[in-house]
Amino acid sequence: MKRLLVVLLILGSVCAFSQTFLLSPKSLNNPYWFAAENGMKDAATALGVQAIFDAPIEADAAEQAQKIQTYIIRGVNGIGISPNDPEAIKFIIKTALDRKIPVITFDSDSPGSGRYVYLGTNNYNAGYSAGELMSSLIDQYKPEKETLNFAILTGGLAAVNLNERIAGFKDAMENYSMKTGKKIVYVADPFPCNDDTAVAIQVLTDVTRRYPNLDGWFASGGWPLFAPVNTVVNALGGMEKAQSLLTVGFDTLPPELELIKANAWKGLVGQRPYDMGYLSVVVLYNMYKIGVDKTLQLLPQVTLEDGSVDYIIDTGVDVVTKDNVDEFFEFANKVYTKK
Repeated sequence: MKRLLVVLLILGSVCAFSQTFLLSPKSLNNPYWFAAENGMKDAATALGVQAIFDAPIEADAAEQAQKIQTYIIRGVNGIGISPNDPEAIKFIIKTALDRKIPVITFDSDSPGSGRYVYLGTNNYNAGYSAGELMSSLIDQYKPEKETLNFAILTGGLAAVNLNERIAGFKDAMENYSMKTGKKIVYVADPFPCNDDTAVAIQVLTDVTRRYPNLDGWFASGGWPLFAPVNTVVNALGGMEKAQSLLTVGFDTLPPELELIKANAWKGLVGQRPYDMGYLSVVVLYNMYKIGVDKTLQLLPQVTLEDGSVDYIIDTGVDVVTKDNVDEFFEFANKVYTKK
């Protein structure tokens, strides 16, 4: 990853003039995106270009498409998108490509859309890591239980990245079940919160009350964990109940790390949104400066099942528990503070 970044930055170090690039996250009301925006801004400064971070306030696929359309009409030089709905965004991606505007996706993908690169977490692998973490928590905290009941919280039901994480999580848990003979039960289909922290807290509250025998939660994103510690603890039924639950979620924002430190949440799989924002601008700039084909030659290739080649940059994950939480505080406070 470091070598790739150095190569792209060297190519992009030629004097820039008035290039403008757009990054469109799923929403602007989620503090997760602060780090991606900070990475975008730092890359734009390093390259001497303009970069815009724009999206609906709340996650909305139709509004996201409309906003991107306005920038296509303005004639930006490249677009990075984290799609709310991978199908709904395909027409907009095609519109941009027809106008010779390079398009990549970051954080969440839209396979088959024609985008040139996906840049972000390998979401299936990250979900699998979350399942392995949950398995270790079962062994640590509830080794005697033969049947364990879990609930899953997700954002938008159509989001590819979240569904991939859930699939990875379930596969890891199934493998654990086969090895140990323990039965893993999901109390219902994933509960959506539409990427909204307040809704996520309400879901935690309602579902935890509805299923008194619940053993734990898997959150495919960090939405409820952005709330204050006391709010999350109350949603989980109080500190004693919270500490009894096996809980694994995503991301490593400062409020989430505080929950780990208080033992009110057991584990996190942290993405690297700062890197996503930074590298998205660098890749788009190089596509504009040296061309799409030459840029793709520098990027990691993945051979798909049908034999075709795709271009995917995996930014990796960090696994955080109470044993290593202190290591992440300084960096998290830096990258998640909006500039």
